[in-house]
Amino acid sequence: MNGLINLQADETPKAFLMTKDFPEGVHVVMITRNGVIKKSALSEFDNPRSVGIIALSVDDGDELISAQLSTGAQEVFIATRTGMAIRFNEDDVRPMGRAARGVRGISLSAQDHVVSTEIVDKDDLVLSISELGYGKRTPVNSYRLQTRGGKGVINMKTTKKTGNVVAVLRVKETTDLMIITKDGKIIRIESDNIRQAGRSTQGVRLVRMEEGDAVAAASLVPEAEDEGENGQADLELQ
Repeated sequence: MNGLINLQADETPKAFLMTKDFPEGVHVVMITRNGVIKKSALSEFDNPRSVGIIALSVDDGDELISAQLSTGAQEVFIATRTGMAIRFNEDDVRPMGRAARGVRGISLSAQDHVVSTEIVDKDDLVLSISELGYGKRTPVNSYRLQTRGGKGVINMKTTKKTGNVVAVLRVKETTDLMIITKDGKIIRIESDNIRQAGRSTQGVRLVRMEEGDAVAAASLVPEAEDEGENGQADLELQ
C-alpha cells in the first residue's frame, strides 16, 4: 500500500473506489464507526496528491468504516453491531467540502457501533450476517423510511446463538458471497440459497462454526460481465 500512497504510521486503508473520471452529479458517501455520515461531490477529489488529500475530519475515538459512490438520489442503509438499522433518503445529507466533519447518520446506544453501510434502491435486498454464521436476506422496503439521525429499527435479532452482526451487504438474486472466519476458512455461498426473512428475525445458519471460531468478514464476489478486447471478463464491483 505504501507504494501507492504515503500513509501515516497509524493509518490503514478502509475503502477503495474505482472511477474512470469525476463526473458531476456523482457523490462519495462516507460513514464512521460512531454513526457520522458525510457526502461530498466526487469532483472534490479530482486533484489527488501522493500524500493524499483530506476527505473527512474524524473525531478522536472514531474512524471511517465505509466509502461508496452514489448518484445523489438513492437511499442510505446503515447497520449496527447489535442488530439495529436505519434507512433514509440520501437527500437528507447535504453535500459538504472535503474538510467537513459530517452529520449524525444514526443514533447509537452506548455499546453499539456501525458495522456496515450500503447505498441502496428501494427494490434491493440486504443480506445480514452474524458472528456465529447466521444470516438472512431482507427486502430494503421492509425497513420504513426514516429521517437521518434516528435510532433506526431492529434489523436482526441477535442472541448468544447468533452473536452480533458482522456485516450487511446489498445483494441480488445472482450474487455469490464469500465468508471468511477468524480461523482462516473461506466459504462461498450463492445468495439465492439464503431464504428471505423479516426484519427482526435471527435468520438461518449459513456456516457451521467450530468452537472458538467466528465470522471475521464477508464480501460479495464480483460478477463477470461481457468479455473485453483482451478476452477477459470485465468485473462489476459491488
